[in-house]
Amino acid sequence: MTLDDVDGEPIWPYGENAPMPGGFLSWDRLAVGKRCETWVVWSPSLWSPAVLKLARPHMVTHPRAALALTREVRALHDNPHPVLPRLYASDVAGPVPFIALEYVDGPTLADEIDDNGKLVETDVAILGLQLLTGLRALHGRGLAHVDVKPDNIVLRDRRPVLVDFGQARELGATQPAGRPVGTPGYAAPEMEACEPIGTGMDVYGLGIALREALTGDPPVQGVPPAPVHDVIDRLCAASPGDRPGLAEAYVLLRGMLPEDARPWPSWAVPTGAVVGDR
Repeated sequence: MTLDDVDGEPIWPYGENAPMPGGFLSWDRLAVGKRCETWVVWSPSLWSPAVLKLARPHMVTHPRAALALTREVRALHDNPHPVLPRLYASDVAGPVPFIALEYVDGPTLADEIDDNGKLVETDVAILGLQLLTGLRALHGRGLAHVDVKPDNIVLRDRRPVLVDFGQARELGATQPAGRPVGTPGYAAPEMEACEPIGTGMDVYGLGIALREALTGDPPVQGVPPAPVHDVIDRLCAASPGDRPGLAEAYVLLRGMLPEDARPWPSWAVPTGAVVGDR
């Protein structure tokens, strides 16, 4: 039995090129979570790499492992949006629950900041605009990501892809008292207070992530974000009623860009807000 160095619980002992659930071949373990492992695998049918998330050996019959994977399936099934990864396959009720996702080759936003420092304002605005379109697609399906942060934003050719939907919740869903979802520092105050899930929670997480990209400084848990920019500050407002909805946030971030820096045709106009946009 192979045990994880951090928590001492079992992990899968796959060597390179070993058969894995779904007909994939093991390549390299990316991460070990509390309930699931994430691997880069090779897909013989697609003839390309993929990401395989599967329940850890001692969690294969635990309902919470299957539930986390099910949340990702709900968020990404039939996803047409380039800011969200494609779902290739899933079996959350099999002997070893798993999902297979598009492999996004690139650094996370957190790695980019660590390696190369803060981003310039124009790049931060473009990053935010691209992520907003992905969040809009997700919210339009009645779901919120609730864990938007630089570690969950992968840059592929400098374009963001939002990953890790294991905590995604339905809009309006309640949170267990005293057990908020999200990551401290990036979670909105109302999320920390275990209020029902709302789109404003993702707006706040995006604002904190953009603030970190603009300043190079990660948030400090329990410390309100200091003002850095009028637009970013509005996204990070403590009260959800003071934050813009997705459509307004798009307009605000678009205003940060000179016309010659906007990565879309001059005649392109964004369509209306999603249901429940606030």
